[in-house]
Amino acid sequence: MYSIKEIADLAGVTTRTLRYYDQLGLLNPAAVAENGYRLYDRESLLRLQQVLFFKELGVALRDIQSILGRPGFEPLQALEDHRNAIKNRIQRLGQLEKTLDKTITSLGGGYLMRDQELFEGFDETQYEDEARELWGYTNQYQESQKKWTSYSQEEKEHIKQEGSRITRLMVTENPEARPGDPDVQQAVGDYYAYLNTYFYTFEVPFLLNLAEMWVQDPRFKINYERIREGGAAFVRDAVQVYCDSHQD
Repeated sequence: MYSIKEIADLAGVTTRTLRYYDQLGLLNPAAVAENGYRLYDRESLLRLQQVLFFKELGVALRDIQSILGRPGFEPLQALEDHRNAIKNRIQRLGQLEKTLDKTITSLGGGYLMRDQELFEGFDETQYEDEARELWGYTNQYQESQKKWTSYSQEEKEHIKQEGSRITRLMVTENPEARPGDPDVQQAVGDYYAYLNTYFYTFEVPFLLNLAEMWVQDPRFKINYERIREGGAAFVRDAVQVYCDSHQD
């Protein structure tokens, strides 16, 4: 049996994270000692590994809870799926690295790069397929797809512009701004309402899962980093403040 501190050190997570997973029902302790300490066993380790693999692939915590709680969930099959997803991601990143190397060499005058080579490794449809594979079964994904297809092209452009406007307010170009500043918190609240209005409905704590994904996934992170350096982490911290102040 492991104490919460021991399993945290073993897995490279914090004890706070493990307590949060317990609160969500993602990873309950195998037993609780008389002194109230949480205790974990081998099955706990395997369960935590599953959680961390799903999280690494960008799946939100509450969606991970739904996956692991599904009747007939097969841990071994899930591990096979994780391996395939990670293998595909490695292959895509490897191709992108080659494209970067060739582009750098070409711009330095050492290689004449063909136009089509500039885009080897890029395939936006892969991201759509990945999103469908990871989240297609969730209510949020299904609701967002249904809503998005119902909008006219003009409405879609308006929604995108509104999202960009609120995002800039959340990130803020002011280097003196703090995550808890009233105007930043107002922008976070507006973005929460924006997502619930145009895409899918969810409770406030789920917003923090999204913010963690914005930091970890470079495809999302770049949207904030292009506004200012450290923008993704700033928004994540602002969302944390917002969620803490809107707990039941």
